[in-house]
Amino acid sequence: MQARLTVNTYFSAAHRLARPDLDYTTNCGVYGKCARPHGHGHNYHLDVTVRGEVNPRTGMVVELGALRHLIQEVVIEPLDHRFLNKDIPYFETRVPTAENIAIYIRDLLLGPLEELGLSLEKLRLYESPNNSCELYGTMGGDRQASTTQEKTKLLLV
Repeated sequence: MQARLTVNTYFSAAHRLARPDLDYTTNCGVYGKCARPHGHGHNYHLDVTVRGEVNPRTGMVVELGALRHLIQEVVIEPLDHRFLNKDIPYFETRVPTAENIAIYIRDLLLGPLEELGLSLEKLRLYESPNNSCELYGTMGGDRQASTTQEKTKLLLV
């Protein structure tokens, strides 16, 4: 029997929403206050839901401490207290919107979760109390952002 397990965690990071090929006025028209030159920060909350077989001996999909440790090492430590635009190479070519941050986190998690025998069911990234981004399903090894919108359902809530 399969079951789903959700882990909640958080990290703090700063970003600036702006495309380098657009001028400041145009960026402000697209991204509003988020395009201001010195960036701003968020206390992101992250829900990671995994799916796997329930072990008949333990009654668990995965040992909770192992899953929490994986998320801490793979996602939280690299992102916490960073300026995403400058500290994370992925965002040198992508605007660090909630959607793109969620895609990046998904890509970080897919391989390590597979090694634990788990599938990523859902990832929800809360940027603020007013908005979040959800990704459903996995990419089956295809981790190219250019095909993400075709294969992953994005919902802005």
